[in-house]
Parts: sequence; structure tokens; C-alpha cells
Amino acid sequence: MKRGFLFVCLWLYSFNFWGREVIGMYWKPIDNTFDSIADVLELEFISTDSIYYRDSLIQELYTIARAHHKEPVYLWRAKFWDARSQLKKNNSDSTIHLIDEAYQQVDSIRYVYDYMRVFHLWTIMHKNQPHVAYKNLKKISEYYARTNNLFMLAHAYIDMGNILSRLNDYPKALEYLQKADSYYKKLNKPVYRAKNQLNISNVLYSMNEEVQAEKILYKLLENPVCVEDTSFHINTLLLLTEHGVPLSKKYVSEAYRLSTEFANKRLLIQSECFMGRFYQNNHRPDSALYYYRKACRRMNIRNIDLIVPVIKNMSECFAAIQQEDSAYVYLNKYEQYKDSLDQVNSLAEIRRMESRAAIEKQELELQQAEERGRFRFVLILVVCAFILCIASLICYIFWKKSREEKIKKQLKELENKELVTRLENEMLQNNCFKVELEYKDRELASNSLIIMEKNQVLKSLVDELEKEKDAGNIQSNTALQISNNIRMHLGTDDEWDFFKMQFVKVHPDFFVRLKTLCPSITEGELRLCAYIRTGMENKHIAQMLSLQPESVKKNRYRLRQKLNLGKESLEDFLRGI
Repeated sequence: MKRGFLFVCLWLYSFNFWGREVIGMYWKPIDNTFDSIADVLELEFISTDSIYYRDSLIQELYTIARAHHKEPVYLWRAKFWDARSQLKKNNSDSTIHLIDEAYQQVDSIRYVYDYMRVFHLWTIMHKNQPHVAYKNLKKISEYYARTNNLFMLAHAYIDMGNILSRLNDYPKALEYLQKADSYYKKLNKPVYRAKNQLNISNVLYSMNEEVQAEKILYKLLENPVCVEDTSFHINTLLLLTEHGVPLSKKYVSEAYRLSTEFANKRLLIQSECFMGRFYQNNHRPDSALYYYRKACRRMNIRNIDLIVPVIKNMSECFAAIQQEDSAYVYLNKYEQYKDSLDQVNSLAEIRRMESRAAIEKQELELQQAEERGRFRFVLILVVCAFILCIASLICYIFWKKSREEKIKKQLKELENKELVTRLENEMLQNNCFKVELEYKDRELASNSLIIMEKNQVLKSLVDELEKEKDAGNIQSNTALQISNNIRMHLGTDDEWDFFKMQFVKVHPDFFVRLKTLCPSITEGELRLCAYIRTGMENKHIAQMLSLQPESVKKNRYRLRQKLNLGKESLEDFLRGI
């Protein structure tokens, strides 16, 4: 049988895998069998009221938990589902005991979702201080919103709406209930949406929006969800009856019949009270007293909010049938209970006011915290934007500076290349000029030597003619004529002047600089320097000066002394001028 039960659970799990509740995906997996049963339970709380089937599933969870006693997660989850089952059966004491144990055992660090679910139920069961419960639910709803768990977020909003409704803050309660309705609609949860519609209609009645509230209730009576859920159906009928809508007799009779069959004590008391009030309003005090007495027999001090109006109505019914003694007795009871109820209501009103003030303070603090958070966020954005702008500006400056330096470097390199090119060109030009100058020097020296040799040959011819004329070999007239012709082509004695003129064309400042360096230099020494500068050899210089080579060497030596030359050669010195 146990294996068959597990097979059914696993079959349900596999059948609902792709369509399983979104909420089931948030539990951290611990064991395939345990998780599958928990998923089935999640569905069971939505789709059925089969107490036996649900209890059997929970017992199986406990069995698995005992087999894994070293891992407490099994036990607190089993207690959580057991607490929910006890709450479904209206066993508040058992629910509180189980959820307290689960709350003490749950690991809020490793199993955050477990903690939030347990903390949620624990908060609902410990709502003696509404403002504390509201604060806890606010925290829980923020977690559900962060994890996009819309199903449980809707649950939290309903709990918050109910707290605000008990504190008579109806507009805000309606806002939370309508948010929950929108989430249930989005998630396609008709059961939960229908039950939340009852909460919304109740709040609308409190806000004197009777037409809208009754419209919702009439739709709920036609909803299959309402018809299939007996407790829900009874509450819908009683809410319609409470506000005296048409067909009240039909609704109150149906509520009483269903309450009798459903065997829910509080619902049965409420149905009997409504039945008594219905007959009293229709001037049938005997029938009204019948139902009032039945309700009183089931009441205790916890139902003081129902006892007081019932006793007052019973006093009025006894007065209507002229039983003054009984009417007086119940009137005295009514005064006593009313005083107690007024005190309870006064204390409750004070607590409501304190709780509302505390909630308003919490909301204000939360709003201020959100505003501070937004301000910090905006401030951080502004600071980051400012830092980003400064960083961008600095980067731009560095980039621009780097670019300028790069451009300067490139320009400098170009200038250097241009300078090198210019220097190379100048060197080439200088070399060319030097070559040309040397060429001209050689040409000048060569021309000077050629002219000197030509003159010497012509002079020798003239001398030969003179000898032949004296010997009588040539006639005097003929010899004179030939001699004159030769002398016409013979250069004058100003060979030096001609050379100097040509030399100055090639070396314009040579003589000036040389005289500046050595003011005592003679004309002959200048001539010697000019010949040396053109690169003539000593023998050629000797021919030009009509001297012996040894005399030229002596003249060179004396020139070196006059110019104060050390080891530097005379040729190099003269080329440098």
C-alpha cells in the first residue's frame, strides 16, 4: 500500500511537471520523492478540500523526514505543510505550535525561500500587534517581488489588506486587495481570485460602496468555485444577508442549511443569528427566539461580539411577546455584556489607532528611506557623471597633448630629415663646388704653364730669326716682318697680372684674407702662395718664377716661418683660406 501511495504521488508529480505551480519552482530540491509530495500538497491546497488525502501526504513527509533525521530541512518542511493543513482545519493552536517549531529550525541563510514561507505563516499566526505583522509582511512582499514570485506576492498583499481593513484603513486595504486580484488574474488562478473577491466586496461595503460590493457577490454566487467550496459559499450568502439585499430569506436559509451540513461552529452560529434577525425583522419573535437560543447555546466568551447583539435582540423579542421579566433579564445581561464589549472595543480602537499610527510611521520612514535611496542614487549618478566628465576631459587633454607631442615629434623628424637632406645637398654642392674649384685651379695652372711655354717657344723663334738675319740667311725685311708677327702673339711680361686676374675670379677673397693674416707678406710671396693654392708642383712654380727648384723650396720655408705654421702643411693652410 505504501508503494502504491508513493507511485500515485510520483505519477501526480510527473503529470503536473510541465504545468506545475510556479510557486513550486522556488523550493530548493532536497529529495525527488519528498519534493514530489510537497508539489502535490501545493496543488492540493488549491484544488481540493480532501483532508484525509492531504493528511496522508503529510504523514509520508514525516516518514521521509525521520529517515533523514540528520538533515533538519526535511523536518521543518514537513512541519510547515502540517501547519498549513491544521490552519485549513481551523486548528489555530496546533498551527501556531507547528509553525513556531518550524520557525526555530529553518535555516535562513541556505534556504531563504523556506525561511520566507515559514516566516510568512508565522507572521499571520502572530498578529497580536498589527503594525509588527504589517512590517513583516512588507519585508516578505519585497522578497517575493525581488524573486518575481507573483503568486506568493498576491498572498502577502491579501494579508496586508486584511490587516489594514481591521484597522479601518479601507482605501489602502482595497489597493492591496486589488493588486492581489490583478496578479491572480495574470497567473490564471480562478480559485484564489474568487476568494479574494469576497475580501474586496467586504471592504467596499465598509466604504459604503454597496452597489459595487453586491455586484461582486452576485457574480460569486454564480461562480463554480463558490458553489464547490462550502465555507466560501456560506460566507458569501451571509455577507449578502448581512446587508439586507433582496431575496435575503433565500440566502439566509441556504446559508443555514449549508452550515448545518458543513458542521462549522462559527459559521453555524452566524447563520443562526442571521436567521433569528431575519424572523425578528419580519415580526415573528417566536421563530427568532428559537434561532437566537440555539446560537446562544453554542457561544462562549470568545464570541462576545456576537453575544451582545443577540442578547439585545432576544430582549426585544421577549418584549414583543409581552414577557417583560425575560425581556428585563436579557436587557440587564445586554448592559453587562455591552459594558464589557465597549471596554474591549475601546481598547481595540486604541490599539487600532496605535497600530495605524505605527504603520503610518513605518510607511513614512520607508518613504523617507526610499527618497534617501533615490537621492543617494541620483547623487552617485551625478558624482559618477562628474567624475566621468573629468576623466574624459583629462583623457582628452592627455590625448591632445600626446597627439601634439606626436605631431611635434613627426615635424621634428621631418625637419631633421629636411635638415639632413639640406646638409647632404650642401655637402654635395660643396663637393661639387670644391671639385669645380679644383678643376678651375688645375685649369688655371695648366693654362698658365701653357702660356708660359708658348711664350718661351715664341721667344726662342724670335731669337733664331735674329741669328738667321745676322747670318744673312734671311732678308732683313722678311725677318722683321716675321718677328713682328711673332711678337704680336707673344704675351707681355705681365703674365703674373693675367694669372692674378684669373685667380681672383676663382678665389675672390684669397689675397685679402692672406694679407689680413700676415700683413708683412710681399707681392712675390703672394704670387708664390697663389701658385701653391692652384696645386702647382715646385718645378712648375720654378718655371713660372724663372727660378731653380731649390730656390722655390727655400721661398716656401721662409713663407711657412712668416705665417707661423707648425706641423700643418702649407698647402692645407692655403686651401683653408
